[in-house]
Amino acid sequence: AGGSVVKQLPEVSFQVRIAGARGLHGADKSGLSDPFVKISIDGFPKIDYKTNTIKATLNPVWNEEFTITGAFNGTTGKICFSLFDWDMIGKNDSLGCVIVSMVDLQSGPFSRWFPVVKCDNPSVKFKGE
Repeated sequence: AGGSVVKQLPEVSFQVRIAGARGLHGADKSGLSDPFVKISIDGFPKIDYKTNTIKATLNPVWNEEFTITGAFNGTTGKICFSLFDWDMIGKNDSLGCVIVSMVDLQSGPFSRWFPVVKCDNPSVKFKGE
């Protein structure tokens, strides 16, 4: 007889609130953007959270909360908040990312602004926070 051992991962639940952004890059011809945020989390492979799109602004206010629950694999990962400019035609333009370490979350709730960085090279700061 054969079998396998499946490691049970601990289930966690936490809330994420996306308040807004300021000073974003203007990706449209008007000099403004139509920003929205998508969230991805290391250790949560099937997360699909997205804010509403805020039209024609460089300083969007979302004030949206998400409760994320699931089996979590590790505490050394990160949450990536990918900012995009919504486009009616063609591919949405990247406005950069905000990256928060899971280690930061372990100290409890916090509220602060984070710099927007280039998604494929987080050491390069993008416009906005």
